[in-house]
Amino acid sequence: MKDFAWSRSRRLQHAQVVSQRTGDGLIKRGFDIAGALLALAFLSPLLLLLACLVVFADGGPVFQRHLRIGRGGCVFNCLRFRTTLEKTGGLAGAQFRPAALAAGANGTGAQAFEYDPHVTPVGALLTKLSLVEVPQLINILRGEMSIVGPRPIAPGDLKVPGNVAEFYLKSRPGLTGPWRLGASDEAPHSNQLKFERLYAENWSFLGDLHIISKCVAAACLPRGG
Repeated sequence: MKDFAWSRSRRLQHAQVVSQRTGDGLIKRGFDIAGALLALAFLSPLLLLLACLVVFADGGPVFQRHLRIGRGGCVFNCLRFRTTLEKTGGLAGAQFRPAALAAGANGTGAQAFEYDPHVTPVGALLTKLSLVEVPQLINILRGEMSIVGPRPIAPGDLKVPGNVAEFYLKSRPGLTGPWRLGASDEAPHSNQLKFERLYAENWSFLGDLHIISKCVAAACLPRGG
């Protein structure tokens, strides 16, 4: 009788944990959809202007598409405003790696792009103003990304220990996340992954809001002195 009561208690605890995680997932997804819709509606005039500037720079397409690993291991096209010359055939864009995104949080990424001969003047400006990844709001609406989550990783870059890689396969990559914060910008790649896993294991809605507020504040600061 005691064993039965203990096992039933364990089943109830497990059911409560699963229910809580499901509820957290619904809250997070609902926030993603609402946030992306509001941001697109509010920023639509600016996005239209930026799209025109990108096209007028050299007549090329508005977006660059980069393959990234999504939830469940599915590969998707991660959108960015095109920052490189169309005549390069996308080579400069293809060489762009998530590490450059992290560097952009403290200004070094923007400076590197500003003096890259393959980068258009509009592309350098978009990078400096942290507007290159805004089109990823579309990825969020598609369910491919989240507003806050792990750093988007290219298929060839997921060379990390299995227990950390499993976390990536269960999560949606983020438009922003702990990898944007200064505390992890200069950390080794493996430490960044572990830091992001700690974020996932201790996820809270208020924690997401805290990360968003810090990233917005950092984006509003002038770069490069």
